[in-house]
Amino acid sequence: MIIFDKSFLQSLTVDEAVILDQMFSCVVTPLFFVETMADLTKETARGRSAEQVVGGLAERTPVAHSYINTYHQDVVLEDLLGRREEFDHRPAVAGGIPVKVEGKAGLVFRKSPEQDAFDRWQQGRFLEVERVFARQWRDELANIDLPSITKAWKSILRSEDRPKTHEAARDLARRAVDAGGQNYRILRMAHNLLGMPPRTLNAVVRNWKAAGSLPLREYAPLAAHCLEVDLFFELCLSNGLISDQRPSNKIDISYLYYLPFADFFVSGDKLHRTAAPLFMDARQRFVWGQDLKADLAALNSYFSTLPDEEKAKGLFTLASKPPIDHNGLVADLWDVRMPGWRTPKPPAPKMAPKAEAEIIARSRGLVDAASRSGPYSWDDGADVEHLVIERHIPKQRGSWRMFSAAVEASNDADGRNSLADQ
Repeated sequence: MIIFDKSFLQSLTVDEAVILDQMFSCVVTPLFFVETMADLTKETARGRSAEQVVGGLAERTPVAHSYINTYHQDVVLEDLLGRREEFDHRPAVAGGIPVKVEGKAGLVFRKSPEQDAFDRWQQGRFLEVERVFARQWRDELANIDLPSITKAWKSILRSEDRPKTHEAARDLARRAVDAGGQNYRILRMAHNLLGMPPRTLNAVVRNWKAAGSLPLREYAPLAAHCLEVDLFFELCLSNGLISDQRPSNKIDISYLYYLPFADFFVSGDKLHRTAAPLFMDARQRFVWGQDLKADLAALNSYFSTLPDEEKAKGLFTLASKPPIDHNGLVADLWDVRMPGWRTPKPPAPKMAPKAEAEIIARSRGLVDAASRSGPYSWDDGADVEHLVIERHIPKQRGSWRMFSAAVEASNDADGRNSLADQ
């Protein structure tokens, strides 16, 4: 799983972005979506309209192996209410529709509103509400008052107590979050500073007490992580380690809230390069954007030189993994996350046409059930036997044909204009 920021995706050509989508499962953060939409009101370079800029970003956004992560504040609130999830480098995806077909339970994830928006933006179609939101977001960004935060912390900390390095700021923030004997105060601080609705405080405190009044990091680990990021940012402002003259620094640091949902974070932003590794565990890795872009370009060139009969299979089949002898950054990341992938494996036995047809029919039956009758009630402990994630993948992306002629013909026979991955 890889998270990217907007600046990295903007740096890629369309073909490089398509290779990124093939090589990694990509976690698309709500922050990326909002930043992209906000560009509708941003001044652009001569010769390109704001709509063209946004459409270009939408064209580059991963679709084949992507997951729209839930807004971090929604997950933090669930965390503070004691509804704990395992934050094990997998995205938090909302909107699953529970269904039951032929007595078997399944979960269907339909195409998200964000994905619908990206599709429209590629075609140059924008809603007026999106333009209004873009103007409001730009106004709010301009009104972020970082100097007042700097002034407040300077009034609290003596000069000699302010952190002199980013590592010292992280350590000071961590000690504040993990301070012993102050569990209730830290819980209240997290609820307040992380912007939780005031009406939820009583339920948060009640559930926390019922769980044993645990330390925040033990009771609500994501809330502890986000609080630590916020305190780190403000402590860095207090001593000039992060500039308080760029309101966008607050947006940039917010990408770090989503680190628990992925293995890798790729960015070309210097603040990310400095700060992100401080909040990543031993299994995670920060990736410098220029380095990954260069290797994606190399892989794109490699696949482009293959014979036409190979490319006719479609990139979805052709580039399901890096070349086994590839020694670039992409292969290094695969080595970290999927050791053993280079070892040749015997080809999987071809599925019988009847069995394949049954699987497809079952998947479409689940999707139809989700559309026709809506969700049914089930217990949290229900045994989910089927999971369907609906994706719409263009047949052509940049220079690449995504699927073989046979797959396209089968899809056309169903009356679809793009491929749904189920």
